[in-house]
Amino acid sequence: MPKLATPLTELQVSKAKPKVKPHTLSDGNGLALVVHPSGVKSWTVRYRLPDGSRPAPVTIGHYPAMTLAQARAKAVDVQRDARLGRVSAGIREARRVAVEASVARGVIEEQAREARENASFRAVSGRWLAAKRPSWAVETHRKARLVVDSYLVPKLGDLDMRVIETKDVRPVLVEMAHLTPQLARKARQYMGSIIDQAIDEGLRSDESTLRLVRILPKLKTGHMPAVTDDDAQLGAVMTAIYEYGNRVVRAALILTAVTAIRPGVAVSARWSEIDLDVGEWRIPGLNPDGSRRMKTGQDFNTSLPRQALEVLREMHSLRAGEEFVFPPQARQKTKHLHRDSLSKALREMGFQGQHTTHGFRASLRTLGRERLNIDVDVLESQLAHAPKDEVQAAYARVKFKEQRRMVMQAWADYLDDLRTSGSKVTPLRRLAR
Repeated sequence: MPKLATPLTELQVSKAKPKVKPHTLSDGNGLALVVHPSGVKSWTVRYRLPDGSRPAPVTIGHYPAMTLAQARAKAVDVQRDARLGRVSAGIREARRVAVEASVARGVIEEQAREARENASFRAVSGRWLAAKRPSWAVETHRKARLVVDSYLVPKLGDLDMRVIETKDVRPVLVEMAHLTPQLARKARQYMGSIIDQAIDEGLRSDESTLRLVRILPKLKTGHMPAVTDDDAQLGAVMTAIYEYGNRVVRAALILTAVTAIRPGVAVSARWSEIDLDVGEWRIPGLNPDGSRRMKTGQDFNTSLPRQALEVLREMHSLRAGEEFVFPPQARQKTKHLHRDSLSKALREMGFQGQHTTHGFRASLRTLGRERLNIDVDVLESQLAHAPKDEVQAAYARVKFKEQRRMVMQAWADYLDDLRTSGSKVTPLRRLAR
């Protein structure tokens, strides 16, 4: 004798949770509650026709519009009419309800699908990147998109941000830590910010952050490689740059070295910003689309030493109406030379782990002070560092324009001397006499 089903309770019906596939909770006497993956709950009833056959169950309604008690009463009516052959009174009505229920279920499931897509990591991270773009420098946004699109979305893209947990994210970050430790730390930072985006959108409760602080193994960190204490090595770097075969990349590297401008800004230089006659480069703080060009978002002017003007005039002689000073190289999709081309060139020269394009800023900051006796405030002004407090911000209004013009020429000459002869460089205070 088959085991009789235990009747359902209202609490069981209300608390029934969806699963990956539809599942059924039997109430007995042919009545059952079907819980669909979308969360829709349907009442179905089995019945027997006068000839003894048992057609497929019919849907007679949905919970909570139809309560448990109402479903039981409706099931009795359908089964009675089926036994008596009164199809019009019971079965036909049940089938009509089933058709309507199917349509309603399709609408509900489509709405649930759209909600899942809207709450997916792929969608939320995309909105996060779009929201951050206006306040970020181009390179910052590029790096964030690289991490999100290349590392996080392939593993987490379809996960629902409403229910994502630390255990879902941890394996991805740990795997990244073994392959790219620095990017793994960026990914952890971005992940926390994307969770905040989901909270701000109302997809998660205010307290539902993830525990990501100690999720990665400890890593010995340091600054970007830069030559700051070896004149001979820095001279070797400059010699290799001047001998590099690609003249566009060579010119961009020289401009970066003698001005100590951030590489991302250097490769995106526009002719409209450069005055070759005056020897000045006026860099807008923001790009035309409103994103940050300079890290501070403030306009910045720098003088151009003779060495910079030489390579810029070389680029100008090759100009064919282009907007940007340094055109993109083969297979590059950017409108101008990609900053990674500069890093790649230094690696090809044999300086991987020893010096980077961004490292010229550290070289100027250290050697400019120690070798050339350049005033710290002048150096900070040339490096366009953001003031740390209100007092410094007020003091930074002094642009040191003339001092910077003199020290940048001295810095370029210093690099030239290291490259050509290695002769001792005269400190700036002597040059100023």
